[in-house]
Amino acid sequence: MHIEMGDDGRYSVINIDIITFQRASGSPLTLKDVMYVSGLKSNVVLAAMLEDHGYNEKFSKGKAFLCHIAS
Repeated sequence: MHIEMGDDGRYSVINIDIITFQRASGSPLTLKDVMYVSGLKSNVVLAAMLEDHGYNEKFSKGKAFLCHIAS
């Protein structure tokens, strides 16, 4: 599987897995179906992926804040 980026580059997906982030609030954030892409220079978490996992995000003064949407 390949991912096409805005620079017209094609990057290979080398694995799909689950990851957990430790947030400043102390509660962990777990994301499923995360793609590990060979050749990217930094990690990327898309806002759309967070929304798919039930979160709203707010960006302010260089920080990102997440709020879980109660279902």
